Parts: sequence; structure tokens; C-alpha cells
Amino acid sequence: MRSRLVVNLVAAALLTASCALPPAQAQGFTQVAFATFTTNVTLTTTSETVIVSSAPATLPREGASVCVLAWAQLTTGGMTTTVTPRIRRGTSTSGTLVGEANAETLTGATGDTHGYTIMECETLTSVTAQDYSLTLQQASANANGTALHGGILVFAK
Repeated sequence: MRSRLVVNLVAAALLTASCALPPAQAQGFTQVAFATFTTNVTLTTTSETVIVSSAPATLPREGASVCVLAWAQLTTGGMTTTVTPRIRRGTSTSGTLVGEANAETLTGATGDTHGYTIMECETLTSVTAQDYSLTLQQASANANGTALHGGILVFAK
């Protein structure tokens, strides 16, 4: 499971670095913020929960392009049918949603550990620094889930 997450993370990072910007602009990111966690984070049944938040990424210019890549290992609670990963601006579940929030159907049994990876990009104006959070939300759960390990990377150009 862990090797698949690492492969997904590396593949997404390479995609971000090579495809997120037009070829003439894809010279490399100038700012990076990140965070990881190894202390378990409890997802209370069906509540959206912040799993990890980045440090603020300093934006190098007006209209900066920002890509956020995040992943987590989650042991789902009983009866969970889907999990929705989200990227939000800021450090709370009330932050602005970046990109889409798509529910992912469990491919194994509830109570198993599953990996979740998400990448979203946006262009920010009138902001000098921004932090981001990965949130996870279980659906139909009758027991808490536990995020075991993960991280978030913020690239700005």
C-alpha cells in the first residue's frame, strides 16, 4: 500500500512540474511549502476533518500559479461507503474549496486502510501568502475513521 502511495505521489509531482504550466513558463517552482503527519488523526463518523495543513507558501508575484498535492492513509470507520478528499485554503474545513470534491467509493472492506491522493491547482491574485489543508470525509460511517500518515506539498510559481 505504501509503495503505491509513494508512486502516486511521485507521478503527481512530476505531472505537476511538467504539465501544470505552459512549456514556456515551466521553468520550475520558486516557492514550496509542506507538512507531514505521523500522529493519528480521528475522523468523527461523517464529519469533514482537517488531516494536515501546510505552512504558508509565499507567493512570488501577483497572479501566481499554485499546485497542491496531498495524500493520506485512512483506516475507515464501520459502514463507510465513500470517502471525499478535499483541498481547502486555510487551516479549517470552512476554507474555500480548491477544485472539486469527488466522493471515492471504497474498493475494499470498511475498516481496511486505503490511500487517498488529490492534486488541485489554481491562480491566486491579491494574496502574498497562502496555506492549504487536506480534508477527508467519510459517508455512511457509523464509527470513527483514523488517518494514519500523510502529507501535503504546495508549489508556487
